[in-house]
Amino acid sequence: MKRTHIFLFVFCWITALAGAQSRIVSLAPSLTQNLYLLGAEPQVVGYTSYCEEAVHGQKEIVATAVKVNLEKVVSLQPDLIITTTITNPESIQQLKQFGIRVETYPTPTSFAEICEQFVQIGEQIGKTEKARQIVASSKQKVDSLAGVMKSYPSGKMFFQIGANPLYCVPPKSFMDDFITYSNGRNIADVVGNGHINRETVAVRNPDVIFLTAMGIVGDDEKKIWMRYPEINAVKNNRIYILDSNKSCSPTPVTFVETLDTIAQLLR
Repeated sequence: MKRTHIFLFVFCWITALAGAQSRIVSLAPSLTQNLYLLGAEPQVVGYTSYCEEAVHGQKEIVATAVKVNLEKVVSLQPDLIITTTITNPESIQQLKQFGIRVETYPTPTSFAEICEQFVQIGEQIGKTEKARQIVASSKQKVDSLAGVMKSYPSGKMFFQIGANPLYCVPPKSFMDDFITYSNGRNIADVVGNGHINRETVAVRNPDVIFLTAMGIVGDDEKKIWMRYPEINAVKNNRIYILDSNKSCSPTPVTFVETLDTIAQLLR
């Protein structure tokens, strides 16, 4: 172990003996959102540069999407670090060697898994009851919206979440549930990893196109799709731009908010 790491390990050990209050570092934007939804903002001492809360917050930025500043994290004396499988596994292992509790969450594959993880986070930070209340409310709203959309005409849908290369919502992902609850069919149902090309989209001829691409200008992508007049979504002016900060973030509340927006657009 490097000399710096030995120092940090001893530092964490002494801090633990001193009985520090609960301090949390979040290494993923969606996990930060979940913590804030649970009212754990005072406990959060560090997060990533991609966290929306970092724009106006006063917490320490300790990581990007994948790279972690280990020294900075440890200096914050966290009792708990929550992260996803996107974080470098080596960094996660090193943090554990410092005696810090690290909980890793995979990207949820459904709305049900979003809710399960939310409750797990609540249990870990002493917010179990609040987590269950939020999940119960979210499930009720999703069921209500899905019930309304059962009367909507079933159509083929295309969800775009990346442009260069073109990337779409694949099956067995939590965003695919937006299509399921909307009484629609995902034209990318045979796409394993989400990569697709515009010609394939045109051939499969979606009735609705949703643009949730992060890091691109939605208006520009809409203009590109307007060059394909043979697509039903273009013919009928059914290309919609969704808030990617909500639609791409796996939290119970943002899932409901996005589904509600979809319901309003499709009615």
